[in-house]
Amino acid sequence: MALNTFFLKASRRTSQATKIAISPYYSTFQSSVALASSSTSLPAPSLLPSTMISSLSPRQTQITYSNRNRNQSYFHSSTASSESATTTSNKSKTPPPRDTRMAGRRRFYKVVDIVPSSPPWEHFPSESNGNGGANVNGNTVDNPISAGVDGTDSATGISLEKPSRVSIEQSLTPKKSTSSSKSKWYGITLDGRTMKTPLGLPLSVPSLPLALSIASEWDAQKHTIQPAQMPLMTLVCTAIDQLTIPSVRSSTIEKLMAYLKNDTTCYWADPTEDRVLYRRQSRSWDELHKWVEGDNGSDSDRYSESDNGGLNCRPAKAVGAGEGLIMSRRRKEKNKSAGLPHDEKLLLQAREFLKGCDGWTLAAMQNITMEAKSFLVGMAVVRGVQGRYGPFASDTDKAVVASRVEEEFQIENWGLVEGGHDYDRLNCSIQIHAATVLMESIVTAD
Repeated sequence: MALNTFFLKASRRTSQATKIAISPYYSTFQSSVALASSSTSLPAPSLLPSTMISSLSPRQTQITYSNRNRNQSYFHSSTASSESATTTSNKSKTPPPRDTRMAGRRRFYKVVDIVPSSPPWEHFPSESNGNGGANVNGNTVDNPISAGVDGTDSATGISLEKPSRVSIEQSLTPKKSTSSSKSKWYGITLDGRTMKTPLGLPLSVPSLPLALSIASEWDAQKHTIQPAQMPLMTLVCTAIDQLTIPSVRSSTIEKLMAYLKNDTTCYWADPTEDRVLYRRQSRSWDELHKWVEGDNGSDSDRYSESDNGGLNCRPAKAVGAGEGLIMSRRRKEKNKSAGLPHDEKLLLQAREFLKGCDGWTLAAMQNITMEAKSFLVGMAVVRGVQGRYGPFASDTDKAVVASRVEEEFQIENWGLVEGGHDYDRLNCSIQIHAATVLMESIVTAD
């Protein structure tokens, strides 16, 4: 299945539109990409590679400060000597060093490349209990995107637990392969140094197209690093750093199951009150619900109910706001959680589907489900990429439309709020397409 080039377009009122093209299958990719324009200004201290430190002038002043519980030496220009004298005279009032590892950090590298790599678990010591952490010593560079792992409040829900060798191998081995040795792994380098994940694990992916896509994201950072412009990098780091931890994987599955109980596509407008919205929901969701139930429509002779990829069970459906409130109330039976009363068979098969996902697929599933507010949309996209029949098997744009039926209806009626609706529309398309590219890259990899 060929990957589709998708374009990420972002515009701000005070800046020109930004256009980024991610094409995992572009034929000519320079193995080393030179920075288009060089800057004579000295980057922030934590941005200096070791090769640059040795080339600094002896007149420059050396200062030492604590960074992540270890002392590191960096250099500042001697022109700041007067400022440093002032700050040293009154250290009690000096604020802590600004965190330079977050978004907005200057681009500190010139050449982006990819190299053959080994799977991340091969960097772990072979211990019987599988613990001990990864051994990534060598010519590596820390990941500048470190949300939630550098002592700041830049992210929530981030686990700092390190995965074991066994858990990381089980999670990151693509399910399409019968053996991990069949997948060729690649790493991304900045100025010849292999990148690590924010938690310090090896950044290695089982797909050449995926590695090229991540490299293109890094090379697209012109002056400052903007993590929001690197959706594939974010997904890959989530899969490696978080979804390889058994406790995080289990909690992720439970969160996705909660989306199923309140799936957006299961709440319909009352046709007697709002015919227009009901017709739009029907156009976008009818095929999805038929697929979930196991009805393949015109393809019924080609696919049986057991292999169409759906759940072979009809999901609960609420029509109108009043019925939705009544059906989704908290119940006193064995299932005490709030949400639609789906059949137990549907819930069981949905859970089994999530348990069978590898880390890459689960990261994509989480991304789509949270953006679409729909477990069924996420599952349909994943199954479509895996080669199973589905309403979005050949058109990811349909999944984006199905995710935004009600919001687009409200925009048409009441107008678009600039800086709000337009960003939501953009982000929805970016996240769903990025998750699709992630899965397609791995499924179609040699």
